[in-house]
Amino acid sequence: MEQNDLAATFDKHFELRLARHHDLLDQIFRIRYQVYCEEFRYEDKSHFPDLKERDEYDQAALHCLMIHRATRASVGCVRFIRADWDDGKRPLPFERVSATRPDAIIDPHRLPRTRFGELSRLAVLESFRRRRKDDKRPISLPEKDAVEDQDQRSEFPCIPLGLFMAGISMFLRSRTDFTFAMMEPRLARLLRRFGILFVQTGDLVEHHGPRAAFVLPRESAIEPMPPQVRDLFRLVDRQLFDNAPTNEPATLDV
Repeated sequence: MEQNDLAATFDKHFELRLARHHDLLDQIFRIRYQVYCEEFRYEDKSHFPDLKERDEYDQAALHCLMIHRATRASVGCVRFIRADWDDGKRPLPFERVSATRPDAIIDPHRLPRTRFGELSRLAVLESFRRRRKDDKRPISLPEKDAVEDQDQRSEFPCIPLGLFMAGISMFLRSRTDFTFAMMEPRLARLLRRFGILFVQTGDLVEHHGPRAAFVLPRESAIEPMPPQVRDLFRLVDRQLFDNAPTNEPATLDV
C-alpha cells in the first residue's frame, strides 16, 4: 500500500511495538517513572525505588512502546485496559475518579464490562517534547491544524498522534465497543482537529489538573479521520500487529 508523506515520515523515524516481553515493559515503566514521578510528580517516586512506575492494571493491559529508529531511544508509551480484565471486579482507573454526567450519551455503569476499556498512561519523554510550541504536559498537541496545510507538515505532531493511533489500534483489536480516557477538555478539542472524536461523559474533576472522562465508540473511531491521519492509523496498526503475536483477536476492517 502506498503511504502518504505523513505516514511515510512517521515510518522513517518511529517504530511502535507491542510490549510482550520484560525488556520492553521495563522501558515503558521507566518512561512512566520519568514523566509521572520525576517530571510532573503525579505519583510518589518513593513508591518505586527501582525507578519503574507501574500499577495493578499493567498485568492485564496491552502496552505499546514508541522507539526512535535512528537512535533506538525510547520515546513514549500508552496502554489499553479492558474493563473485564479482573472478571470486572475492580473499577478501571477512570471509574475511580470520574462521576458520569447526567446528560452523558454513554454511561459505563450501564454497559456490560466486556464492552469497554480504557486508554491510559500515555506519555512522552521530555527529550522528545522540546519543540518550541509544545506545552509543558505529558503529551501535547498544537493549537494550529497542520493536517491539510502542505507548508505546515514539518509541524505535524507525529509523536502524540502516533501514540493515540496506537491506543486506538489496541482498542479496536480488543473487540470492545468503547474506550474511555481521562483527559483535559482542551486535549479532546484538539484531537477533533485530527478526526479523533472523543465525547465527554464525566464531570470535570481535579485529577493531575482539570480532567474529565471521555469516550470513543468503535463505530466512530476511524471514519471521521482525514485521509492522511487514517493512513497513519493503518501504518501504526501494521507496525503493532502484523508481526506480533497477541492473545487478542486480530481482525480489523478499516
